[in-house]
Amino acid sequence: MKNSIAAVTGGFGLVGSQIVEELVCAGWQVKILSRIKRVSSSQNVTVIQSDLNDPVGLKILLEGVDAIFHCAAELIDEKKMYLTNVKGTRTLLDATAQTRASFFCLISSAGVISSSVDNLITEETDCNPKNTYEKTKYKSELLVKNANLNMSVCILRPTNVVSSLRPGVLMLPILNGWKEKLKVKIKGQELAHIVYAKDVARVAMFCLNKKIIGVNVFFISIDDDKNNNILDIYKEYIGLLNKKNRINRTLPVFIPFILRKLFRRGDLHGKVAFSNKKLKKFGFEFKYSVQDILREIHKKRGG
Repeated sequence: MKNSIAAVTGGFGLVGSQIVEELVCAGWQVKILSRIKRVSSSQNVTVIQSDLNDPVGLKILLEGVDAIFHCAAELIDEKKMYLTNVKGTRTLLDATAQTRASFFCLISSAGVISSSVDNLITEETDCNPKNTYEKTKYKSELLVKNANLNMSVCILRPTNVVSSLRPGVLMLPILNGWKEKLKVKIKGQELAHIVYAKDVARVAMFCLNKKIIGVNVFFISIDDDKNNNILDIYKEYIGLLNKKNRINRTLPVFIPFILRKLFRRGDLHGKVAFSNKKLKKFGFEFKYSVQDILREIHKKRGG
């Protein structure tokens, strides 16, 4: 996209960095908002050191942009979650309304569902956020939905995003200590809900190029892959590491569910899946299966 400019908040994060890479490969000029001083190695990327709640920094970030990707979020410090995830989103939306941009993308989380009696979670399933992160991410979704932006808007809800730097559940076979083996024995039958960071970025680019009218919410999930469960992922990755698998039996899936109910006051059953039918109906095709993800991460980690 010659002469097109995109703004990315959280552009050095797990998903944001992949979106930046996709944009640059597609010929976009990219401006990244970063709270700390960073330097980009690409001549097509400009880093703007500022905070989401700084109107001056946002004005510089959004000047002349055609598309905006909001990936910044606070995942760890609960005291900062409202400031970043809610107030920061509101400030960004206020500034966005004054731009010429024709596309806005919010990276949310499948976690906004939190708990449900449905066996298959779709975009029509009610959200019941429980913890601070889930609540603030859901509030950010509502802000985007109600902003009445005169542009194509997508809200993306990826499941458990993994990469070589953040392998998530793959740490079970990577570490493979007694604690990890115990977790596999207890939770092995549960769905792992992994999805590759590169595919999440591909969905964001797909929505950008598709120019879907109005505000659309999409789950990004490959739960329909039969290998997307903890035991199969463990066994497959152990094989890639040339280690011997010694776990063949796991507890019934209802046991870890009951344990979570006792300690967390509600959670999804381990066999509940997130649907990708809406996304596929619009024409998106996932590039990475569970096995592809494992092989790619193993290779990138020096396997």
